[in-house]
Amino acid sequence: MTKNQPSRAKLTTLAMVQIALCTALICVAAQLAIPLPIGVPFTLQVLMVMLTALILKPLYSVISLLLYVLLGVIGLPVFSGAKSGIGTILSPTGGFIIGFVLAAFLVSLLKNVLAKKLGGKLTVVRYILVTVIVGIPVMYIPGIALYMAYTGADLLSAVVTLTSVFILLDISKCVLASIIAVPLNKALAKLY
Repeated sequence: MTKNQPSRAKLTTLAMVQIALCTALICVAAQLAIPLPIGVPFTLQVLMVMLTALILKPLYSVISLLLYVLLGVIGLPVFSGAKSGIGTILSPTGGFIIGFVLAAFLVSLLKNVLAKKLGGKLTVVRYILVTVIVGIPVMYIPGIALYMAYTGADLLSAVVTLTSVFILLDISKCVLASIIAVPLNKALAKLY
């Protein structure tokens, strides 16, 4: 490539390893599930989805989450409770899986936008703001919508049912992901 040609984004070996590792960690986090009576289990997926978004570029975050979804759709038991198949995504709780992909992309994208606005400072605070204010709602909206479609619940009861148990836990997972992401990003920056 000559100096006059624009550079193209490449999927380097390091990026592929990071994507694969994040996908594997999301798969493992899904298996650490505690069933709850409302039909949505408690897992560590939110922690890993947010961490993936905070340490990978937006495109790589999406690739990692789509790879996770693809593994589940083709039959590997990677979804919560060792479930798999397209039926899991089309179930009352499957909207959260769709929300994971959307949240990973937007959080990853917006963490960089906020970095420019804040001059790269307040990294943990910036990460917490993006994951909590953007990530959680983006994950919850498709989850609540599909839950309502399957159960016939109205918006208020669906929101109360699905958020009352999880919202504080998910905020805690976002805070933890933000705290972990700062030193991890510093370490990863040394690899480039």
